[in-house]
Amino acid sequence: MAALTYNAAAGDLTIGGIAMMCPAWKVLNLYELWQPAQQRGTDRLIPGAAGVLAQQRRATVTARSLQMLIVGTHNRLGTAQTDLYEGLQANIDYLLSNVVNPTGATDGTRSAVLTMPDASTRTEPIHVLGLEFGDVRQDGAWLRAVLQISVPSGRII
Repeated sequence: MAALTYNAAAGDLTIGGIAMMCPAWKVLNLYELWQPAQQRGTDRLIPGAAGVLAQQRRATVTARSLQMLIVGTHNRLGTAQTDLYEGLQANIDYLLSNVVNPTGATDGTRSAVLTMPDASTRTEPIHVLGLEFGDVRQDGAWLRAVLQISVPSGRII
C-alpha cells in the first residue's frame, strides 16, 4: 500500500500545529467542519395563552466526529515502515501524544486551522475529546478511526 494521498483542493486541517492530512493519516470528512453551530435556547410558554413567546437562539458548543484513516505503511513524514503493525502503533502513539491527550495548558484547547477549498483559512480553538478505533485490516496496513472534537464557540469560522 502506498502512502496516503489527498486532494488538497478539498481542503486541509491542522490541530495544534499537527497536519491531519499526511502520509500516515487523513480526515475523510472535512466537510463536517463546514456545518453551522448547534443552537441553544427555548421558547417561553405563557400559561393561558396560545403558542409561545419566541426567544432568541445562540450558537453553542458543537461536537463533531471526524472520520479518519490511519495507516501502518508510512509515518507522518512519508517514510515507509517495515512492519505494518509497528508502523500503525507508532502513528497512533504520535496522534495520542500530540493531538488527543489533554494539553494541560490553560483552557485545554488546541488551535484548529481549517483550510477551505478556496484557500481561505478558518481558525478556532477546539477540544479533542478522544480517538475511537474501528475496523483494522488484518495485515495492519490501515485502521479506521473517529476523532471526536468539540468547538466551544460552535463553529470553525
